[in-house]
Amino acid sequence: MNVTKRRPPVPGGPAIPGYGGDHGNGGAGGAKNLRWRFGCHLRRLDLATYNARTLRTDEKIVELEEEIDKLRWHIIGLSEVRREGEDTVILESGNLLYHREGDHLSQGGVGFIVHKSLVNNVVKIGSVSTRVAYLILRITKRYSLKVIQVYAPTSAHPDGEVEEMYEDISRAMHSSKSQYTVLMEDFNAKLGTRENGELKIGKFGIGQRNPRGQQLADFMEKEGLFMMNSFFQKRPHRKWTWSSPDG
Repeated sequence: MNVTKRRPPVPGGPAIPGYGGDHGNGGAGGAKNLRWRFGCHLRRLDLATYNARTLRTDEKIVELEEEIDKLRWHIIGLSEVRREGEDTVILESGNLLYHREGDHLSQGGVGFIVHKSLVNNVVKIGSVSTRVAYLILRITKRYSLKVIQVYAPTSAHPDGEVEEMYEDISRAMHSSKSQYTVLMEDFNAKLGTRENGELKIGKFGIGQRNPRGQQLADFMEKEGLFMMNSFFQKRPHRKWTWSSPDG
């Protein structure tokens, strides 16, 4: 696979060439249907999060691009990338791929794939840890959107790792200024339905909250985040977000 490499995402690195008018500094440190203005036109912005299970080989990236070519998307946050190191590349398709290796090459890792139509709107892209990546997208001359992608520890990991992850998310939220923030991830948590008059969760949650879900609810309250999917009623076949490999 032919790629044109651009390697700004290192601590204290220079602005990303050609991205967002060179306003970024390259630091390495599931919402959709947003609408934003560029020039005089109102545009739709489709965001998604995807657990890739592995993108270690270039063939896997080609397969991913073939699949998402069937969808309407602009930015996809990636979990379990499992690629070595940290890099930003322009793929042969023109789309931008950013990835950071996990704590172990055989598991973890986060990243983004950005549609070629928005590559020049990326102001900054990087990570604050092996589980938390973020990008800042210029959506108008005055406003920017920060998208944060996270891969949370599974239930087999101790609570301390989950708490450390939330600290990393806070760092990503507050490290660079933006007018809007969207947090996407595989939380490995069950948030369930609204409890005790909570305002950050809508009335269309589903299931029963577990302890990790309570940690998530507490973090949302602390940071002023809303679980947007829970504010919209969905048909039963639209309520699942994950299917196990055995179906």
